[in-house]
Amino acid sequence: MQQYDIKLSKLDEKILKLEKEKIELQKKKNEEFLSLLNKVPSLNLEPLTLIGGLLHVVDEANKKPELKEKWRQAAQKFCGRTLSRKELEKGSSSSQKSA
Repeated sequence: MQQYDIKLSKLDEKILKLEKEKIELQKKKNEEFLSLLNKVPSLNLEPLTLIGGLLHVVDEANKKPELKEKWRQAAQKFCGRTLSRKELEKGSSSSQKSA
C-alpha cells in the first residue's frame, strides 16, 4: 500500500511541475503576442476594444473559413516572411484553444 502512496505522491509532484510550466509558457506566449501587437503602427485602441475585436475575429473566422486564408496572407505580408503551414496551424489551433 505504501508503494502506491509513494507513486501517487511522485505523480502529484510531476503534475504540479507541469502545471507551473504550462502557466509559464502561457505567459511567454501572451508576452510574445503583446510584443507583436506593439509592432502594429497606430492601433489607437484601448485594450478592451482590441480584445473584443479579436474575439469577433475568432467568431468570424470560424463562420467563414475563406477569411482565415485572407488573414494569413495579410499576416505573412506584415511579418515580412512566409510562414510555414505548420507555424500557421500551430498559431491557429492555440489561439482557438485560448479563446
